[in-house]
Amino acid sequence: MTASRSKAWAGLALAAGLMTAPVALAQTSSGPTPLWPQGPAPTVAPGAAAPGATATPGATAPGATDGPTPLGAPAYTPPQRSSAFEVKPLAAVTPDGGGLLDAGQGGLGQALWADSPRGLVDRALAALPASSPSPAVRALLGRVLMSTGTAPQAGKDARNFLGARLERLALLGDGRNAGAMAALPTALDDAGGAEAWARLSLLTGDGAACDQMADLQKRFNDGEIQMLGVVCQVRAGSTDNVMLSLDIMREQGVKDDGFARLAETVGGAQKGALKGITTVSAETVALARAMGRGLPADVPVAQILALNPAAAAAVADLPDTAVALKLAAGDRAAAHGTLPAAALAPLYKAAKVSPSDLKNAVGVADKRQGAEQRAILYQALTGETIPSLKGAILAKAVDVGDPALLAGAWGDLLAQELEQLAPGPALKDLAPAATRLLLLQNRRDLAQPWFELARQTAQDAKEGKPLQAYLRLVPLAVLGGLLPSDGANWGQWLDAVKADADAPSRLRAGNTLALLTAAGEKVDPLLLARTVAASEAPGVIPDAATWVRLFQSAVAGRKGEVALLALATLADAGPAATPPTVAANAVSTLVAVGLKDDARRLALEAVAVQAGP
Repeated sequence: MTASRSKAWAGLALAAGLMTAPVALAQTSSGPTPLWPQGPAPTVAPGAAAPGATATPGATAPGATDGPTPLGAPAYTPPQRSSAFEVKPLAAVTPDGGGLLDAGQGGLGQALWADSPRGLVDRALAALPASSPSPAVRALLGRVLMSTGTAPQAGKDARNFLGARLERLALLGDGRNAGAMAALPTALDDAGGAEAWARLSLLTGDGAACDQMADLQKRFNDGEIQMLGVVCQVRAGSTDNVMLSLDIMREQGVKDDGFARLAETVGGAQKGALKGITTVSAETVALARAMGRGLPADVPVAQILALNPAAAAAVADLPDTAVALKLAAGDRAAAHGTLPAAALAPLYKAAKVSPSDLKNAVGVADKRQGAEQRAILYQALTGETIPSLKGAILAKAVDVGDPALLAGAWGDLLAQELEQLAPGPALKDLAPAATRLLLLQNRRDLAQPWFELARQTAQDAKEGKPLQAYLRLVPLAVLGGLLPSDGANWGQWLDAVKADADAPSRLRAGNTLALLTAAGEKVDPLLLARTVAASEAPGVIPDAATWVRLFQSAVAGRKGEVALLALATLADAGPAATPPTVAANAVSTLVAVGLKDDARRLALEAVAVQAGP
């Protein structure tokens, strides 16, 4: 594209108030535009449409839905039913269907498992990631697990449904809510749920599990519960039977050398620094916490990074533990939502950073990674008082941060520093990064003036880096609520970002429009078709049965099932690291069953990757 043509496109986009005011798009109907042209909408019985779906004007099939069509889903026609309404009273909520959230409190409603086969729900629960770096994934998953509703019908050998959900909630590291769930009737009747909650209780230090431990050991006499019983013995100061408990564990085939070695120091009343512990489990960390002891410095950092997020958070709080281990543990815990910003900040400040690295933090950041990189940037950021220099460090910290980290505790720390700066011409270079950060933090109020500064800077420049930086923000601004929904002229946007320049540009633009469409934005199918010319990078695609079932469940409005299956397809990487095809399909199915706010938060993280820093 010539320079003069580039200026012409830039002028057209900005003169039209690119993405800042509603622009009419060519539509084939008044309903949401399909991701690409589809055949006739499937006919569904009255009452079977996805919640929130409305009839498309002019549709010939009674009850046809016009909700977003799941990406890449095959055509599906549900079985034909009588045109008469089918009245089915909701079954009572049984104890194993209990939860903490009713519909008015953020729950998904009593009927969230209606018509969902129990076997499928159980497999979906088992397929969920133990945790996720995505705050949006954790928030939706927590709501699903804590929702009160009629449990799916189960055979006599099925697990206690409340206990199964308690287990997944405990694996997320949500100690407060897991404790509340554990107090519900029948919650501790399930071995997996009881043990996961007990472990989390001991890792967080509240010790509530010890009040139930004698009963749990009688009912679930396995090696895992024996280990947790040892931790309770140590907490209570009853160390006389620790060696006996270790013998029982060995007879039951439990092999945890780190835990056994640490327990032996208790039983033998050994004093002094701990040594020789090179393997660390969550139970080992719980025992160290009960002892009030730290981990030895020779524990490999790789062992810390392999811990579950709750155990990592506990390591970060242990006394007399090497700074490097606590930093690695705290950084991992914060990335998975089990350590708040207030507890993360001291760990970054305590990290050893050379004066030369601190002085040149922006330049050094590209040569470091992980917790070390964030510690250097945070120390430099908190120690800088000159606004322009502080802004440069902030911009770098945002540029090198992935969307999940920026949406979590690390982003919270950066946002706190950003609050000390006022948007203005002197900080115009910071505006795009500030907007991106605050949108991922769900701080629309603070993001708006920074976005306006980025827009004005682009308008003044008319081309070059300021314009491109602003254009990358536009999809995020739409999803984050800074720009009117359905108010973007995506044709002009495609021209301005030069989507036709090469295959990678076309792929990024296509992924972005697909995710926006999946989230409910109206994008002309012809514009999306313009970007369909590049193959996506290889990635893990769900099995065909899951893909088809997810689509069918969305059509039928099975809210709980759709939420579980959609989150399971994102695996433990979350939407930011999942192939866009998978993320878009998950987003569109969530929208179809009325979970639009959750879907847009997931889409925001995914689009942030496509937009780039």
